[in-house]
Amino acid sequence: MALPPMPRSVAPPPPMAGGVIPMLPMGGGGNGAPPLPPSYPTNTGGMGALQVASNSQIDAAAKAQAAALATVTNVTEEQATGLAAFVERQWEIMNRHRLSSGLADRLLNALRTFNGQYEPTKLAEITRFGGSDVYARITPQKTRGATSLLRDVYLSNDMPWGFEPPKDVEVPVEVFKQIQQLVVSEIQNAATGGKPPSKDEVHDRVMNLVQAARQAAKKRAAQRVKIAEEKVETILVKGNFYNALGEFLSDITNFPYAVFKGPTVRMVPTVQWANGIPYVDVKPTLWYERCSPFDIWFTPGVARAADASFIERIRMTRTQLNDLLDLPGYDHKSIREVLTNYSRGLTDVHDYTDSSRAWLESREQPSWNESGMIDCLAFHGNVQGCDLIDGGLPKSRIPDPMRDYACVIQKIGRYIIKIQLSPSPRKRHVFYMSSFEKVPGTPVGNALPDMLADVQDLANVALRSLANNMAFASGPQVTVDDSKLAPTEDGESFYPWKRWHVRTDPFMNQSQAVPPIGFFQPTDNSQNLMGVYQWLMQVGDDVSAVPRYMTSGSGVSGGAGRTASGLAMLMGNASKVLQTVVGNVDEDVIEPCLLETKDLVLLTDTTDMMDGTENVVAKGVQVAMQRETMRSRQLEFLQVTQNPLDSQIMGPAGRATVLRSVASTLGMPGDKVVPDEEEIAEQTEQAKMQAMATGMPGHGGLGEAAAQAQGDQAPPATGAQGPQTNTVQPRIAGGVG
Repeated sequence: MALPPMPRSVAPPPPMAGGVIPMLPMGGGGNGAPPLPPSYPTNTGGMGALQVASNSQIDAAAKAQAAALATVTNVTEEQATGLAAFVERQWEIMNRHRLSSGLADRLLNALRTFNGQYEPTKLAEITRFGGSDVYARITPQKTRGATSLLRDVYLSNDMPWGFEPPKDVEVPVEVFKQIQQLVVSEIQNAATGGKPPSKDEVHDRVMNLVQAARQAAKKRAAQRVKIAEEKVETILVKGNFYNALGEFLSDITNFPYAVFKGPTVRMVPTVQWANGIPYVDVKPTLWYERCSPFDIWFTPGVARAADASFIERIRMTRTQLNDLLDLPGYDHKSIREVLTNYSRGLTDVHDYTDSSRAWLESREQPSWNESGMIDCLAFHGNVQGCDLIDGGLPKSRIPDPMRDYACVIQKIGRYIIKIQLSPSPRKRHVFYMSSFEKVPGTPVGNALPDMLADVQDLANVALRSLANNMAFASGPQVTVDDSKLAPTEDGESFYPWKRWHVRTDPFMNQSQAVPPIGFFQPTDNSQNLMGVYQWLMQVGDDVSAVPRYMTSGSGVSGGAGRTASGLAMLMGNASKVLQTVVGNVDEDVIEPCLLETKDLVLLTDTTDMMDGTENVVAKGVQVAMQRETMRSRQLEFLQVTQNPLDSQIMGPAGRATVLRSVASTLGMPGDKVVPDEEEIAEQTEQAKMQAMATGMPGHGGLGEAAAQAQGDQAPPATGAQGPQTNTVQPRIAGGVG
């Protein structure tokens, strides 16, 4: 294991209450840094000898050194004031919480468990024992299975989100004026021709017209929402939303928390073709991405991620920094200073997990940095207005310097390359956190490696014991009495039909002589150990609520799982826990992220495809329900309602709605297979006219009762209410759309 990095030169810590500056203990640290722990290997004497330390001592020394460094404000004299020092102090507070709470170790253990590797101290103990280092991958199997189930919910053909029109759609004032004018004209016509209508008849007529206007407004709002869904879906696809969501779902099953970021604005190049000639078109695009939990820090004391400030570590290349010179909102002078002064890279964000994480992710060690990566800290949170003004933000942007403002600050070394007030009307950051198992009162929850930690350790012990026992019991053990072998005889080689040359003791009773070569068979405990391992796998099924029969072809051997209906019942019970996880993702990620997307679209879009009244609905829980059960219930509903009485109640329009839903669930285009409502109404009217012309009861595939049921849903266009109705309905229909 590599030694942890030596501490950087640090400035004196900030004064405490009363102006007292705390004294740092001097010692092995040097340069005013905290002393190294006693277990840390140091040079001794003048000979340059290196003290030998075990892996556990090195790990303990690294943790102690990181905790000691976290208590010191790493701010140079040039950064004593300003936003750079503010961001640095915030990162140190958040990083100290990560170390003291054990969250850093949990992240590393989760990554080791997913890769099927022991931690260094455990591996050293196994190696010293000399046994097998095989690893039982029970937890990785569960995480892969749970990820597949979640991906089936969110990345299938069914959209995991949608827009809904408001429950109470407002009818335009002009429509009410048209209704008033229409009713007045009808009363005047009725009074001219005979008896005027009563107050009750006028009231009923007005209420019917208002209800028809409301239904038309709801229909128009639903059509508008459908168009908005399609356009926002295009934005999400182009902005990497679903790719990032797939990576996020892998994190949520493996780490104590997973982080989703977006929407942010990124310049995305696309290749366009004109007359057979390609050209690159760079456009600003709403972008979404998954953030590694290792690169995210947040405010320690909050209960919800929405209330926290976030710091993201971004490792940038020189090419990415050069691209920032073409974007507005960045300090181009500071970026050029960064490119000049950090030409060979900069890794000034040292975390305890960096070295081990790079090894587990098969990446370059950050301390080497032969790739020339440059560390950037991006702060997302609230900052006091006076600090923003001191950092270079115009005073005109800050109405009250004493208030806090949501902003984004990007820092590289001692340079601030970007200060931007949050464009979101909701004044929140663009990070969304969720967990596989949420813990009330904290944004950090439990993942499958946390829930299966004990089962995984016992399974490793059982599997290692099984491998060792099988190795010992795979063949007989041999006992060789070297004193009875001839001097020229080799007691190390064995092969069939070998002749052994031995010596006999003349003073030994030959009847009690012991052969020079003996064999004995070690006890085979493999069956018992395999039983223990199988039992632990069943315990893992119960603890994780992700049984093997939900993610593979192996079903249950007995009980309810012997039949197809019983197995479906077991899978339905297990999927309830999965629906809880889906509910966490819907509540913490999908819904707030789509709300932010809707806000940015409303701020920037000029096509009026949205008006802000749309409600964002996360549909992950609905999609997670057993689709096969829904299909069977819908088919049963079709069969049960296939009788004259139900058909009369539902009418052709209601029956068509059910058929569209069933067709869509079966994967068929329901709107194309079943005619829309207008075509159904035209067919009903044609059937009635044909029946009246022939003098027979109208059927035409619809039936007279069904036609009457259809006519009761809206004011008829012709025939039923006399001449005045012929002029009323077309004008109302045209007025409300």
